[in-house]
Amino acid sequence: PRAGCEISPSPLRPHVPAVDRLRVWMTPHSADFDQRLRLELLPLTADKTQELAFAALEPNTRTNYRAGLLRFHQFCDEQGIPESSRMPASALLLAGFASWRAGTVSGSTIAAWLSAVHAWHRVNHAPWAGDDDFVSLVKTSASKLTPASSRREKRAPVTLQHLIPLARALDPSSGRDCAVLAVALIAFWGCCRLGELVVPSKASFDPRWHVSRSAPVRYIDHWDGLQSAHFDIPFGKVEKEADARISLTGRHELCPVRALHRHLSVNSLTPRVAPMFAFETDTGWAPLTKAAFLQRCEEVWRPLRLSRISGHSFRIGGATELLLAGVPPETVAAQGRWKSLAFLLYWRKLEDLLPMMISKSYDETRVSDLCVEFERYRVRNGLPASVS
Repeated sequence: PRAGCEISPSPLRPHVPAVDRLRVWMTPHSADFDQRLRLELLPLTADKTQELAFAALEPNTRTNYRAGLLRFHQFCDEQGIPESSRMPASALLLAGFASWRAGTVSGSTIAAWLSAVHAWHRVNHAPWAGDDDFVSLVKTSASKLTPASSRREKRAPVTLQHLIPLARALDPSSGRDCAVLAVALIAFWGCCRLGELVVPSKASFDPRWHVSRSAPVRYIDHWDGLQSAHFDIPFGKVEKEADARISLTGRHELCPVRALHRHLSVNSLTPRVAPMFAFETDTGWAPLTKAAFLQRCEEVWRPLRLSRISGHSFRIGGATELLLAGVPPETVAAQGRWKSLAFLLYWRKLEDLLPMMISKSYDETRVSDLCVEFERYRVRNGLPASVS
């Protein structure tokens, strides 16, 4: 293990790739659960049941949970917690874990660690005490103690000031640049998560999770001469395996529909088994990965000294742009496939970003009007006045 990642030796926690910790690391409870499952079910059925329970967590999620599980066992080792008490973990143990690094790491990091321990309990069918009021109080205080060094600088949203030079700089005859522009405009106007459009790497592409070139795109002509485009992605964060539909409305400028059509045309020889936003190269084809996409955008924006962005900046920027343009909150929520309460939470985050979005196009009166509209949205949907 790397420095800082050591744990006390135990046959219950062998050294395995981080992505497998959630599955392989055990306690007496998980061993007992495994035995009870095999007494209840035939071996093949028991194996399949456990496999499906584990597969419910996406690979990226399992990888993200690796640190939390490691830190939990480091905490238990330090406190002398016996193996039998680590699962199910009591509310007092979880509260102690939440307080362990308070003041040295961020509240969001502590929450992520607890989420990992929760997932570990879920896949082992163990009761979870992390929702106890006492644990919540400790988590709240831990968030208030977040050190300044752990506070990340807020990444600015993508704006029209980003998209206009990007569209002008990208080469319309380049397969890669066509794919980049299509993803940028779709992620922005469609309020999409970037991971719904691009892939982490060529090896990680999986049509069960990522949209492929074989996905049908339906175009609809409208009376104003513009088109809309619609296609399904196999997995959405909210919809899960039920499929999610991305719907794009045509525009006269920075049109996501035209960008999508051009990408599919320029890269028409890309095989149907490839990711939707793969592009042709001199040696075949290549997927548009998240890292490659952001790098190409930065190549255009860095010389212009535009603010640095993250993948989520497109979703933030698109939602804010639509709201400031007068699109009703319900419509924006539907575009980004938010549920009512989730969108209210999102709005609370957007309020902090509004000053960064104000330009000659949007004066203070428009922002005030938007705040009023959102309050009406909250009342219409029966949502609480405050959310934590």
